[in-house]
Amino acid sequence: MSGLRHELAQAVGVTPALVQTAHLLALPDLELQQHVREALAANPALDDDAPACPVCGRRRGPGTCGCAVTRTVPRPGGPVLDGDPADEPPGELADVVTAAAALLPAADRALLDAVVADLDDRGFLDRAPDRLAADLGVPAERVHRAVGAIRRVSAPGFCAVDLVECLLLQLDAHPDAPAVLRAVVRSHLPALARGRLPSVARALGVSVQQVTAARDYLRARLRPCVPVDRGTARPPRLRPDLVLAVDGEQVRVTLAWQPRLRLHPDFVALAADRQRVARLPAAEREVLTRSLAEATAFLDRLDQRARTLHRVGVEVAARQRAFLLSREPAPGPLTRVDVAAALGVHESTVSRAVQGKAVELPGGRVVALGELFGRSRSVHECLRGLVGAEHGPLSDAELARALADHGHVVSRSAVRKYRQQLGIPAQHLR
Repeated sequence: MSGLRHELAQAVGVTPALVQTAHLLALPDLELQQHVREALAANPALDDDAPACPVCGRRRGPGTCGCAVTRTVPRPGGPVLDGDPADEPPGELADVVTAAAALLPAADRALLDAVVADLDDRGFLDRAPDRLAADLGVPAERVHRAVGAIRRVSAPGFCAVDLVECLLLQLDAHPDAPAVLRAVVRSHLPALARGRLPSVARALGVSVQQVTAARDYLRARLRPCVPVDRGTARPPRLRPDLVLAVDGEQVRVTLAWQPRLRLHPDFVALAADRQRVARLPAAEREVLTRSLAEATAFLDRLDQRARTLHRVGVEVAARQRAFLLSREPAPGPLTRVDVAAALGVHESTVSRAVQGKAVELPGGRVVALGELFGRSRSVHECLRGLVGAEHGPLSDAELARALADHGHVVSRSAVRKYRQQLGIPAQHLR
């Protein structure tokens, strides 16, 4: 048996947990909030641990709750929003309430105040109309009438319960939308967001071209929300994921919003009581165990996302400190590879952390986080330098990856176009 050898090898595989962690890291603020709401609704072992707002009683993230209304008082002739003028919603929302009141019986007008108070700053209802009616102790059809009146006099998508309903309400006002788009919005938004167009096409029994057209229409013509605080005709401004503030000579980095979730105390107490667990039917024990395990894993992924995003923000702020302290007119040269090397992570992790994220600068301006990755040279200059320094001819795909390392994320076809513009021969001719 002298020819036998034993070797130990360590292989890195892509597990479902790693995929879920990477997906969570890539989500910007608004999509993360939607994802958290869906997780809370799907898993009873998760509990919202955010403090309740002293004004509206709603649970929000750290800082202000984002209330649209501080106090509402019904007046003769329809409801009028009242309270501190600095805290009132803009005139557009007051106009919407006044117009909606004209469509309702006098007995239902006071419900407009409760509906408006339930709107968050994106124009979404915190509760479904049936749940709001139950909490108010009134028939559900009355709340549905109030919600319907607000929707009829406001921009399409306003006063929706979630992203899906917001998009569907907008589609009602777009008769020219691709026929398949409504089915995509109802059932396949997560797959569409991940670029799984062929799988969506197979599920719907249509061509990939039809799904692509639906996606392009959605991106060009529909909005993810209709914000309360910026009027109905203006596009929403960027919401920061990170906030940078100057503290003396230092730049402080904080997360703009981080979910405050916990394991539900009732589930934790039940799981700790072994005798009670033993008396449960097998199916209920399985639900208890699975729910707690999935909730724990979700909390771990949220914590890892927060730590990674914060670490990336701190490193970028340290590298661009001169710009953030107004000592330089523009960010200095910086690539995602530089940040990844400093943090000891893969560059794809940094790319996901930066993708789609926004940052509030010390002066209050909100920009894409990617804008803090300054470029030292144009893409043409960088491409010419890469070709001039190559030891062996690189393919267009290899040049695209090298350009990405230098802060220029372009496709292989774009590399070919730039190469032809510069008169650089193809790989087999160099």
